[in-house]
Amino acid sequence: YLLMTATPHKGDPDNFCLFLRLLDNDVYGDVKSLEEAMRRNSAPFYLRRTKEALVTFPDPNTGQVKKLFTKRFVNTVPFQLDEEEWDLYDALTRYVEDQSIKAQAADSTTGRVIGFTMAMLQRRMASSIYAARRSLERMREKRKKILENPEAYRQEQINRKLPDDYDDLTEEEQQEILSELEDAVASIDPAALQEEILVLDRLITQAGLLEEREIETKLNKLREVITEQGVFRDPTMKLLIFTEHKDTLDYLVRKLSGWGLSVTQIHGGMKIGDRDTPGTRLYAERIFRERGGAQVMVATEAAGEGINLQFCWLMINYDIPWNPVRLEQRMGRIHRYGQEKDCLILNFVATNTREGRVLEKLFD
Repeated sequence: YLLMTATPHKGDPDNFCLFLRLLDNDVYGDVKSLEEAMRRNSAPFYLRRTKEALVTFPDPNTGQVKKLFTKRFVNTVPFQLDEEEWDLYDALTRYVEDQSIKAQAADSTTGRVIGFTMAMLQRRMASSIYAARRSLERMREKRKKILENPEAYRQEQINRKLPDDYDDLTEEEQQEILSELEDAVASIDPAALQEEILVLDRLITQAGLLEEREIETKLNKLREVITEQGVFRDPTMKLLIFTEHKDTLDYLVRKLSGWGLSVTQIHGGMKIGDRDTPGTRLYAERIFRERGGAQVMVATEAAGEGINLQFCWLMINYDIPWNPVRLEQRMGRIHRYGQEKDCLILNFVATNTREGRVLEKLFD
């Protein structure tokens, strides 16, 4: 028998053993023997190879072999928030810290939910000012609604909790949960809610003023990078851009289209559909693939698996997922069997933020 799987381990030796028992129920019947094999990096009956090590069968005439996969170059594109952007980032960070401290005084479930929501808000700020502002606006409206009937809100929170497997859920499921959790508050005291609404008002105004400038540093860096790579010069060149957030996707599609580029998109709210139905994922993939079709695809994690884009060699991670598996899945859309060119992946990182400094160290 031959068993082939792309992601067999997932950090769980017991689960890995179940795979191997399909081949031989006795050799790895005990997980300890598997762990010993992993420690020695050697074991009978199975081979493990990275993509870069795979080659073709030898040519029958010359005996030469060729690599199955091209090279992959992953570079960090550093940039720094300007003074006004950093002021918003700092104000948002102080709001997040203040709410997280208050959440610690709440019950454990509410505290965990608020802590998660605040972390997601920080990640949205790292993605785009637009995405952060949209979240802040939704949070403000939900707090105003809570003020109308605090007791009804308290009853709704009794059974609310954050799923342990959040990172493994589909994008649609994650967005639904996040939407529900955005109304989580540490206190239903009217005075505390009114005070928080005032803080949200200031943050929303601050974000709106920055958007009106039309000179967001990160967006300017994007235009600079794709200009350097020749995207504007060569209409046949394809570009794939990933973001975690639908709000940022909408923002990028609007901006890229305004720059004169033909753009398509894939996000979790789209049905898989078929190649001939506009508005579906398969249709978006088709027009991105076709010569003369869309030059740029902007995608959320919904495009991180299950689509083959090896006709494209340039990819930009406009924001970075905290889960490294998802980052690898993104790169696997273009760095895969059938790719004829070396791939270039560019990771955007704001180096004067906390998150950016952490990511910069990890990438180094």
